[in-house]
Amino acid sequence: MQPLTRRTLVRTATGFAPTALLLGSDFPGLEAALAAERRGGGCADRSRVAKLIAKDMVGKHQGRLHGVPSNYNWAKRPRIGKGNKPGRYRALNVWGQIYEDAKGSPARNVRVACKDISAWILSKRTGRWRRVDASKDVFGHNYVEDYSGEARKDADLRYEKDGSVSATLGNGYNFHFSPNHRRVKIDPKDIAGMVTLYSARVIMDDPNGPDERDQARYLAMAGADYWLTKTNGFKAGVSNLDVGMGKARYLDSRWKTVTMSTIGIKKLRRSHPPLCIRGR
Repeated sequence: MQPLTRRTLVRTATGFAPTALLLGSDFPGLEAALAAERRGGGCADRSRVAKLIAKDMVGKHQGRLHGVPSNYNWAKRPRIGKGNKPGRYRALNVWGQIYEDAKGSPARNVRVACKDISAWILSKRTGRWRRVDASKDVFGHNYVEDYSGEARKDADLRYEKDGSVSATLGNGYNFHFSPNHRRVKIDPKDIAGMVTLYSARVIMDDPNGPDERDQARYLAMAGADYWLTKTNGFKAGVSNLDVGMGKARYLDSRWKTVTMSTIGIKKLRRSHPPLCIRGR
C-alpha cells in the first residue's frame, strides 16, 4: 500500500532581487499593504527571505505530529507533491494545518491564532511574482488527525481584535484551515514556482485565567492543493492533489510565519516574493 497523502483523505472547506521582483496582483493596494506591514515591524530582513523560505522545504519537521501514522509521506518531513505541474487542475486552495506534538500539549488555557494566509505564483511568461490568493482571516475545521474517513467537526473559531482567527485543537483533532473564501482560478501552463504562507501564534483562551502559553506544544505547517475547478466536489485522488507541504514548526506566543515553496534556494535567491516573514 502506498503511503497516504493528506489530500487523498481530506475534503477542504472551501538577498532581494531588484529586477526580478516585478509584481502583479488581483488584490488592489498590494504594494501599499506590504509596505505598511513592514513598517509595523517584526518582519525578517529582506536579505534573509530566500533562505527562510528554502529552509521550510528541507530537513525534518521540528517535531512529530500527534496522531499522524509514520508511513504517511508527510509525517516526518516537508515534501513537494504536484509542484509546478498542475496538469488538468485549474484552481488553487492554499491551506494551513496545526497539530499537537506527538507527546501531547499540557497547556489548557490556550488557543492558536492564525492570519495573513496567501499564495504567490511565479509566471513562466513574465518572470513576475503575483499574489493570486490572500486573506487576513481564515476559516477551518477540526479534522481527525490522520484524516481517516474525512471525519471533522466544527472548530471553536473566535475573531480576535488584530484581525486573526483563533481556534482550539487536541483530543485527536488538528486545526485545518484556508482563506475565508472560495478557491481561486489559475493558469496551469503559467506556473514556474509557488510560495504559500501564513502566520500563527499561541494566545490565551481565557485572558483572566492562567497564562500557559509557554507550555503549549503545537506545530504549524503550510501547503496548497490544486483542484479541477473552483467548485468541483471531493473525490479522493481525483478532485484535488496537493502542491506541496512545508516544514512543521513549533509555535509560541510570538507571531511566526511558516511557508511552502516549489522551488529551491538558487532560484529563490534570483527571485522571490516580497514577503513579511515573522518570528524567524
